[in-house]
Amino acid sequence: FLNGAIMEKILTVVVPTYNVEKYLEECLSSFALPKWKEKLDVLIVDDGSTDHSSEIAEKFVKDMPEIFRVIHKENGGHGSTINCGLREAMGKYFKVVDSDDYVKRMPFENLMKCLSATESDLVVTNYYWLADGTHRVKAERKHPFQDVEYGREYRFSEIGSDAYFKMHAVTFKTELLRKYMPKLDEHCYYVDMEFVLFPIPYIETVTCLNEYVYRYRIGLPTQSMNLKGMQRHEENFDRVLTRLLHYYTEQRDHDIPQYYLNYIENILARMVTSRFKIFLSYPISREQRKKMMQFDRMVKKEYPIIYGKVTNRAVRMLRTSSFYLYPAAKTVFDISERWKSRWMH
Repeated sequence: FLNGAIMEKILTVVVPTYNVEKYLEECLSSFALPKWKEKLDVLIVDDGSTDHSSEIAEKFVKDMPEIFRVIHKENGGHGSTINCGLREAMGKYFKVVDSDDYVKRMPFENLMKCLSATESDLVVTNYYWLADGTHRVKAERKHPFQDVEYGREYRFSEIGSDAYFKMHAVTFKTELLRKYMPKLDEHCYYVDMEFVLFPIPYIETVTCLNEYVYRYRIGLPTQSMNLKGMQRHEENFDRVLTRLLHYYTEQRDHDIPQYYLNYIENILARMVTSRFKIFLSYPISREQRKKMMQFDRMVKKEYPIIYGKVTNRAVRMLRTSSFYLYPAAKTVFDISERWKSRWMH
C-alpha cells in the first residue's frame, strides 16, 4: 500500500537471502532503477540470516521504499522463501533472483518493457554463467530457442517440447503460480526444479526475448550444484526427483496434452542424468555400481519413456555394457567436468 492505495506493479522479484553479505549489495543495486519505481516490486526474503544481510536489505528499503521491501523469517530453506514471496507478491509477474546473483540493467529494463506490454503466461529470457572470482561470463546455451521469433507470443504447443527453461530464465504470471503451483519443498535443495516444472501443464502462451538478463554466479563452495554440494545434498536431490516423478505420473494419468508430457519427460531425463553424475562423482566402488544399477532398473521399469530420453554418453556406456564399463564411464564423466570448470580459472 502507498497512500492508502494498492500499488499496481508489473513485476515482483523475490530475492531469497541467507548469509550473503558479500554479494547482496551487488544483487540489490542491480534493481535500484528509479524510472521503474511504480512498476517494480523487489521483495527481499531474509531466511534467518545471521550475518549483516538483514542490515543491507533494510538500507535498500530505507533508501528506495517504492521498490524494495523486506520480510524477515525463520530459516526454512530456498523453497520457503519462494513460498513466502509468492504469498506476498504485488506484481502481475513473478521472478526469482538469488541473492548471490544479479541482473544486467539494460536487458532487465527490456524485460520490464516486455512485461508491461504482454499477456503471456511465461516470458523466457537468457542468462550468463558468472565465474565467482574471475567474473568471466559464458552462455550456458547460446541459442536456447530454436527457430523462434523473439518478442512474438507462441502457444506452448508450438515451442514447448524442444525447449528447456531454467529458473534463471523464467518469469511467470503471478496468479497462475498462485492458482496451480503446489507448495515447494522446504528445508530442501533443488526446489528450483519444482518451481520450473509444476506450472508447465498450465502454461498456454510463451514469449521469448533475446536478452541475457540474469548473471548466475557459479563456483561458490556452498552451491548445491558443484560436485561436493551434490554429494552433500544427495538425499535432497532424491527427494525432489521422487516428487517430480510422481507429479509426472499424476499428469500423465490426467491425460494432459502430449506436448506438456514431452517437455516434462525431457526435463526429468536431465534430472536422471544428474543423478548418475552424483553416482559417478564418488570414487569407484562396488556399492556405487550397485546403487546405479538399482536406480537404472527402477527408471526403466516405472518410467520407460524418461529412461529412453537419457542421452548422456557416460550413461549410455554404463547401460550398453551392463555397467561393466563403469570405470570408463567414470573417466568420461571426470573429463567432462574438468572441461566445464576450465573456463572459470
